[in-house]
Amino acid sequence: MLGIAAITGSSQPRFVAAAPPRDPAAGEVLCRTLELGVCGTDREILLSEKPWLPANEPHLILGHECLARIEAVGEGVREFNVGDLVVPAVRRPFAGQTRRLDLLPFGSFTERGIIAEHGFSVPQFLDRPEHLYHVPPEIASFAVLTEPLAVAEKGANEAHSLQQARLGADVWKDNPPRVLVTGQGPIAFAAVLSCVARGWDTTVAGRDDWGTYRTDLVEELANNYLPLHERDLTALEDIERQGYDLVLECTGNDELTLAAAAAMRSCGIMVWLGSSRVPHARPHNVERLMRDGLLRNNLFIGSVNCAPRDFHDALAHLQHWYHRNDRALAKIITARVTPADALWHYERRQPQGIKTVVQFES
Repeated sequence: MLGIAAITGSSQPRFVAAAPPRDPAAGEVLCRTLELGVCGTDREILLSEKPWLPANEPHLILGHECLARIEAVGEGVREFNVGDLVVPAVRRPFAGQTRRLDLLPFGSFTERGIIAEHGFSVPQFLDRPEHLYHVPPEIASFAVLTEPLAVAEKGANEAHSLQQARLGADVWKDNPPRVLVTGQGPIAFAAVLSCVARGWDTTVAGRDDWGTYRTDLVEELANNYLPLHERDLTALEDIERQGYDLVLECTGNDELTLAAAAAMRSCGIMVWLGSSRVPHARPHNVERLMRDGLLRNNLFIGSVNCAPRDFHDALAHLQHWYHRNDRALAKIITARVTPADALWHYERRQPQGIKTVVQFES
């Protein structure tokens, strides 16, 4: 069987041969890949030309956003049955780790398709039940969005937990936060799904003009788009009335990060959900961010990967959107391609494209 791989010294994705998985041993399950999301992380790995390879392997098989079906179960597996739909977690802790897996330090885990362990861009793979989450059949068409949505869910959950610790258990319940999401990529749309499903007033700041595909979709999901060329986020007249309680920064752009930080209210929180694997060194002055952050008791947190709590929230919110507006939810997937046609999408983004999904034979 073939997988889509990154190779050291090359920025181009390649098809590579992979051995078919053996029958599942005790405590294992055999999964068949049905759909695979193409992610900005995949492109960053390729552009770096330095993938983190599994031990003694010449390449890294990509793919970490996956919908699969259980095809066989090993002895002792009770949580899953043949035919169940599942989404796999990405991060796998080394033996003996006791900290929550998404908070582990680098070097104490692998990540399938990202760090030192092959991913899911193959027709079949072996896994263990503790790394899998049940998918309700009604949301199968959207379930490949679970992993990126869970990343956004973690950002929202971490921010809410910190505010509860600082301001009380009822914070953001009676008075939901004003949220700013920066960007119009997949993680930004995942952040919109997460926040709007929670009942939070959500604005999306982007560079698109009115009337584009992505802008229209923002309006359909959140009804609040802010074109950055029409408004200076650093020039709000009344920060406590017009500013934001939570910023989910999804671009990794330093200029936009500084501008969004200036638009936060007192006790606001910014969560960094987007970054570049190879950041550019730019001589930006961060003194205003420091001064405003100090005077307003702002928090700035980095957030990567996700906990089981966040996977469960992602699946629940996909069900929420399925019943609320499944047509809009479906528009986040802007291309469905076969594996044979997938390589182009690992190197490029379609104009106005959001999420490309690779469909495997079922």
